[in-house]
Amino acid sequence: MRCDICDTIDIYKKYEIFETDHWVLLLRNDDQAYLGRGIARLKRHCGDIAELNESEWRDLLQLIKRYEAIIRKKFGASLFNWTCLMNDAFKVTPANPHVHFHVRPRYKGKVEFAGVIFEDKEFGHHYDNKKKFEPPQDVLEKILMAIKN
Repeated sequence: MRCDICDTIDIYKKYEIFETDHWVLLLRNDDQAYLGRGIARLKRHCGDIAELNESEWRDLLQLIKRYEAIIRKKFGASLFNWTCLMNDAFKVTPANPHVHFHVRPRYKGKVEFAGVIFEDKEFGHHYDNKKKFEPPQDVLEKILMAIKN
Protein backbone atom coordinates (compact mmCIF):
# COMPACT_ATOMS: atom_id res chain seq x y z
CA MET A 1 0.00 0.00 0.00
CA ARG A 2 1.27 3.48 -0.91
CA CYS A 3 2.57 5.72 1.91
CA ASP A 4 3.41 9.38 1.24
CA ILE A 5 6.01 9.34 4.02
CA CYS A 6 7.76 6.07 3.20
CA ASP A 7 7.68 6.79 -0.56
CA THR A 8 9.43 10.17 -0.23
CA ILE A 9 12.21 9.39 2.26
CA ASP A 10 14.91 9.31 -0.43
CA ILE A 11 13.59 12.40 -2.25
CA TYR A 12 13.90 14.60 0.82
CA LYS A 13 17.15 13.11 2.16
CA LYS A 14 19.05 16.29 1.19
CA TYR A 15 16.91 18.24 3.70
CA GLU A 16 17.80 15.95 6.59
CA ILE A 17 18.87 17.83 9.70
CA PHE A 18 19.70 14.80 11.83
CA GLU A 19 18.66 11.24 12.47
CA THR A 20 18.13 9.34 15.71
CA ASP A 21 17.55 5.65 16.36
CA HIS A 22 13.84 5.95 15.53
CA TRP A 23 13.29 9.32 13.84
CA VAL A 24 14.50 11.45 10.93
CA LEU A 25 14.20 15.23 11.24
CA LEU A 26 13.90 17.15 7.97
CA LEU A 27 13.74 20.84 7.16
CA ARG A 28 10.43 21.63 5.48
CA ASN A 29 11.84 22.67 2.10
CA ASP A 30 8.60 23.99 0.61
CA ASP A 31 7.53 26.13 3.57
CA GLN A 32 9.70 28.27 5.83
CA ALA A 33 7.04 30.82 6.81
CA TYR A 34 8.08 29.82 10.34
CA LEU A 35 11.88 29.86 10.18
CA GLY A 36 13.23 26.40 10.98
CA ARG A 37 9.97 24.58 10.25
CA GLY A 38 10.60 20.86 10.10
CA ILE A 39 9.10 17.40 10.08
CA ALA A 40 10.09 14.53 12.38
CA ARG A 41 9.23 11.23 10.70
CA LEU A 42 9.19 7.87 12.41
CA LYS A 43 11.59 5.53 10.59
CA ARG A 44 9.32 2.51 10.73
CA HIS A 45 5.88 2.56 9.18
CA CYS A 46 3.32 3.05 11.93
CA GLY A 47 -0.08 4.59 11.42
CA ASP A 48 -1.16 5.40 14.97
CA ILE A 49 0.57 7.52 17.60
CA ALA A 50 -0.83 5.19 20.28
CA GLU A 51 1.28 2.37 18.79
CA LEU A 52 4.63 4.09 19.46
CA ASN A 53 6.74 2.08 21.85
CA GLU A 54 8.54 3.50 24.88
CA SER A 55 11.87 3.64 23.09
CA GLU A 56 10.34 5.67 20.24
CA TRP A 57 8.74 8.09 22.72
CA ARG A 58 12.01 8.57 24.64
CA ASP A 59 13.88 9.08 21.40
CA LEU A 60 11.29 11.64 20.23
CA LEU A 61 11.67 13.56 23.48
CA GLN A 62 15.44 13.76 22.97
CA LEU A 63 14.93 14.88 19.35
CA ILE A 64 12.55 17.63 20.52
CA LYS A 65 14.96 18.86 23.20
CA ARG A 66 17.88 18.86 20.78
CA TYR A 67 16.03 20.61 17.95
CA GLU A 68 14.47 23.27 20.15
CA ALA A 69 17.87 24.07 21.67
CA ILE A 70 19.41 24.43 18.20
CA ILE A 71 16.66 26.69 16.86
CA ARG A 72 16.64 28.86 19.99
CA LYS A 73 20.40 29.31 19.72
CA LYS A 74 20.57 29.89 15.95
CA PHE A 75 17.45 31.99 15.36
CA GLY A 76 16.04 32.98 18.77
CA ALA A 77 12.73 31.11 18.63
CA SER A 78 10.41 31.92 21.53
CA LEU A 79 8.30 28.76 21.53
CA PHE A 80 7.46 25.74 19.38
CA ASN A 81 4.28 24.17 18.03
CA TRP A 82 4.56 20.39 17.52
CA THR A 83 1.62 18.77 15.71
CA CYS A 84 0.79 15.23 14.62
CA LEU A 85 -2.16 15.60 12.27
CA MET A 86 -1.92 12.93 9.51
CA ASN A 87 -5.16 14.20 7.91
CA ASP A 88 -3.90 13.91 4.34
CA ALA A 89 -3.51 10.14 4.69
CA PHE A 90 -7.28 9.89 5.08
CA LYS A 91 -8.10 11.73 1.86
CA VAL A 92 -7.66 8.42 0.03
CA THR A 93 -9.17 4.99 0.49
CA PRO A 94 -7.77 2.92 1.97
CA ALA A 95 -6.08 5.36 4.33
CA ASN A 96 -2.44 4.62 5.12
CA PRO A 97 -1.17 7.10 7.76
CA HIS A 98 2.43 7.30 8.94
CA VAL A 99 3.29 8.91 12.28
CA HIS A 100 5.14 12.20 11.84
CA PHE A 101 5.26 15.52 13.65
CA HIS A 102 5.36 19.01 12.17
CA VAL A 103 7.36 21.57 14.13
CA ARG A 104 6.76 25.28 13.72
CA PRO A 105 9.17 27.48 15.68
CA ARG A 106 7.41 30.67 16.77
CA TYR A 107 9.03 34.08 17.11
CA LYS A 108 7.96 37.03 19.24
CA GLY A 109 9.84 39.48 17.02
CA LYS A 110 11.11 39.76 13.48
CA VAL A 111 14.12 37.64 12.53
CA GLU A 112 16.48 38.53 9.70
CA PHE A 113 18.39 35.64 8.17
CA ALA A 114 20.25 35.47 4.85
CA GLY A 115 18.77 38.80 3.81
CA VAL A 116 15.18 37.66 4.43
CA ILE A 117 12.87 39.02 7.15
CA PHE A 118 10.81 36.34 8.90
CA GLU A 119 7.89 37.74 10.85
CA ASP A 120 5.44 35.73 12.96
CA LYS A 121 2.43 38.05 12.95
CA GLU A 122 0.30 35.45 14.73
CA PHE A 123 2.69 35.04 17.66
CA GLY A 124 0.75 34.11 20.77
CA HIS A 125 -2.09 32.69 18.68
CA HIS A 126 -2.67 29.57 16.62
CA TYR A 127 -0.33 29.49 13.64
CA ASP A 128 -1.67 30.39 10.20
CA ASN A 129 -1.80 27.10 8.30
CA LYS A 130 -2.36 28.95 5.01
CA LYS A 131 0.71 31.14 5.45
CA LYS A 132 3.48 29.70 3.28
CA PHE A 133 6.91 30.83 2.18
CA GLU A 134 9.06 28.78 -0.16
CA PRO A 135 12.46 30.43 0.07
CA PRO A 136 14.91 30.56 -2.82
CA GLN A 137 17.13 27.47 -2.89
CA ASP A 138 20.21 29.37 -1.70
CA VAL A 139 18.35 30.71 1.36
CA LEU A 140 16.97 27.25 2.11
CA GLU A 141 20.48 25.80 1.96
CA LYS A 142 21.75 28.52 4.31
CA ILE A 143 18.95 27.76 6.79
CA LEU A 144 19.81 24.06 6.64
CA MET A 145 23.53 24.67 7.09
CA ALA A 146 22.98 27.07 10.00
CA ILE A 147 20.89 24.43 11.78
CA LYS A 148 23.27 21.56 11.04
CA ASN A 149 26.38 23.48 12.13
